Amino acid sequence: MRNGRINRNGIRIHVPSLTIFTIPRLVGSLLFLFASGAQPIAVAQPQMVSPPKAEVRAVWITTASSLDWPQTTVKTEQQSSLRKMVNDLQAAHFNTIFFQVRARGDSYYKSKYEPWAENLTGTLGKDPGWDPLAFLLTEAHSAGMEVHAWFNVYKILGPRPVAYTSPQHPSRVYPQWTVRYEGESWFDPGSPEIRSYLLSVSLDLVRTYNIDGMHFDFIRYPGRDFPDMDTYRKYGNGRDREDWRRANIDRFVSEFYDSATAIKPMLKVGSAPIGIYSGVKDGDALGGYYGMYQDSQGWLRKKKHDYLAPQVYWNIGSTQGDPDFSLLTKQWQQASAGRHIYVGIGAYKDAVLREIPSEIDTTRFYEAAGQAYFRYGSIKNFAVFGGRYNTLANIPPMPWKDSIPPLAPKALAVTEIAPNVFHLEWISPAPAKDGDTALYYNIYRSNTPTLSTMDVRGLIAITPNSDTHFIDTLKNLHGTRYYYAVTAFDKGNNESSVSIVASAVVREMLALGRKLSPITNLSVSGERGNPDLVAYCLAQRMDVELELVRDDDAGGQKVVATLARGEQASGTHIVGLGKAQLSPGKYLIRLRAGETTISEEPFEMRP
Repeated sequence: MRNGRINRNGIRIHVPSLTIFTIPRLVGSLLFLFASGAQPIAVAQPQMVSPPKAEVRAVWITTASSLDWPQTTVKTEQQSSLRKMVNDLQAAHFNTIFFQVRARGDSYYKSKYEPWAENLTGTLGKDPGWDPLAFLLTEAHSAGMEVHAWFNVYKILGPRPVAYTSPQHPSRVYPQWTVRYEGESWFDPGSPEIRSYLLSVSLDLVRTYNIDGMHFDFIRYPGRDFPDMDTYRKYGNGRDREDWRRANIDRFVSEFYDSATAIKPMLKVGSAPIGIYSGVKDGDALGGYYGMYQDSQGWLRKKKHDYLAPQVYWNIGSTQGDPDFSLLTKQWQQASAGRHIYVGIGAYKDAVLREIPSEIDTTRFYEAAGQAYFRYGSIKNFAVFGGRYNTLANIPPMPWKDSIPPLAPKALAVTEIAPNVFHLEWISPAPAKDGDTALYYNIYRSNTPTLSTMDVRGLIAITPNSDTHFIDTLKNLHGTRYYYAVTAFDKGNNESSVSIVASAVVREMLALGRKLSPITNLSVSGERGNPDLVAYCLAQRMDVELELVRDDDAGGQKVVATLARGEQASGTHIVGLGKAQLSPGKYLIRLRAGETTISEEPFEMRP
């Protein structure tokens, strides 16, 4: 950023030599980047992109300085607030949490190497009497969500000194390798002793907890002027100092990945690198590669990371010389090397928060594997997503870890157990050739026999576990018969082929349709005074307009909803009224069919 503005990692990113010009953002507009006389790069900016069936929807829950959690030192309130976060995220159709378990050389889990975090109890090292990470894993897994342990690597201490604890804070264990830099303390990445210690701490976490992923942050040097000359003289062996620094970070990354995946082959390993990958080597436009010695894209190419969540914390287009979100998203995805990119979105910035729907569209347009938001407190009003997460989403598979899908569920049966309530039951599949069976299921529904599992609008549920039953309650009815199918997912999020398609009839709607004579007429059904089904019969093909009309004595008649419009075939048609969306008052149903207009007697919608 220009003029030393600081991102959430405390990094100053200067881009004075970078100028971005934008044309007004219309559908199909282009964003042009001119840098150092280079030819312009055109970046298409879509208006809206259909949601994919599989994408990571992640959020960082920050524990440092209690930015997101905990807001209290009371155990029961800490637990209830963490549980509420999980429930709210599930309701908003998120599927992944990056939970900060190591913020500044402390822990939010039971570590045998480092002390309990101070803001859990008010005292560094004091046992809070419970395990936040274990608690979150239970809650999130019960909701069908993944948890990645967010682990700050080399930045280990803020501006304040720490007290003596048991175990000791790492700045006291390794004072000779702890360096003050711009008011905070960092481990020196050039020390083999520090690398060994960090591997012990992080691998102990992998062995002890059923985490779905390890998510690294501050996995870099803090800046070019980091004072490590003594370390370089001791361990550099005559190498170029910048290459040596990158190799120090790379070695930790490689050794952790190889060791962790040997322990748990399905563990996902990723990090949140600086949002600009390279920058300029000899200028002041700093990115991760030249400015912080972070070769994050190289980790993907070398297969030592499964994903990156780059901190692309800027707007679409150019504001005050900042980089362009669209261009960076395109570049990160092009460099994915067949692995996953979850684009980090800086929701903590008001200007970014206002354009989150467009940023989601951009990540989908370039086929990134998902989005991640910094941070929970900035997006907890889920209206900011502009309806982009109205549909459910599976977590994308990682075929380099597991590419064999499970077998399909068997013997699906559907039964109406109460008005508009269907019970689905099936038999779990036998193990696939890799031994995997189902860990969870997708439930699909359609009101036509041509049910497609590729249409995300038909995905009505993702079960949180391997139970082989599901109850579907229909709220707005659109036909007399509904069709269902189920697919199985294994530990690698691979989807099976589809089960048989089973169907069931809504008895109330079927009975309603039988009441109609073969001439054009209209009927409603439901609780007395509060109809919820509307049926009409057409004697022949004709143009139709079915309206819900408010009929207030004071305000006269006003159309509040059009339930059907256009040419329709002869026969019986039934629609759901959706009365839950109506405010109290007097209403009537009006049908215009060809030259005929029919109205039902007005009814009073009660609160």
